[in-house]
Amino acid sequence: MAQKEKVQAQFGRQATKYTHSPSHAFGRDLSRLLELLQPQPDMRALDVATGTGHTALALAGLVREVIGVDITPQMLREARALARERGIENADFREGDAESLPFSDHEFDIVTCRRAPHHFADIPRFLSEVSRVLRSGGAFGVADQTTPELEIGRALIETFEQLRDQSHVRALSPSLWHTEIEAAGLHVAHLEVQTEDREVDEYLDVAGVTAERRSEIYRRIASAPREAAEMNGFHEVNGRLRFERRRVIAVARR
Repeated sequence: MAQKEKVQAQFGRQATKYTHSPSHAFGRDLSRLLELLQPQPDMRALDVATGTGHTALALAGLVREVIGVDITPQMLREARALARERGIENADFREGDAESLPFSDHEFDIVTCRRAPHHFADIPRFLSEVSRVLRSGGAFGVADQTTPELEIGRALIETFEQLRDQSHVRALSPSLWHTEIEAAGLHVAHLEVQTEDREVDEYLDVAGVTAERRSEIYRRIASAPREAAEMNGFHEVNGRLRFERRRVIAVARR
């Protein structure tokens, strides 16, 4: 199955869960991203891989117009329903590919992408598209899961994520995000890492992980080198396995 088909299959099945996910709707990464971007009422914004529209709808109250694009029709239906439910009229949701954005050059003052790039087959191509559609002086904001810089820690969390969600391709480390953004012709103005303590089972539930895959994930974590587990914050609390979820948040200017 091609990568984009994997994404459509995974998120088509789970669309409703993402609509009602408090983390996606109100996560700290969203409020921080908006704080750093400082959207203004005269701006036009684009939210790439918008999912069920939480980031786009948060932007809608701060800008003149926002467009959300996604390749999964079920997600877009949820996003449109949320916009209607909230009475939001300046948000438009369209089908579109992050690696081939259906827009002309220099259309947007702000481009965002939240919790999605680890599903992209070609992040450099996505970033090139972001640079193309941004106006001069425009801002790009990204929030996505990230990995430890050292390979031993990166390998464990990547195995965990790939078993959890077969549409996961690769999460970039903070330093690699900086490198790839700059290579696309954008200047990184700010980069930080947020951490969040998560229960493993709850995290697996959101993705609809089967019992067989869940057992394999626990086996891999238990057999991992202690250093790798510590780098990712795996620990038990009252008999429940938890880990440190890391997200990179970066803002760049064109």
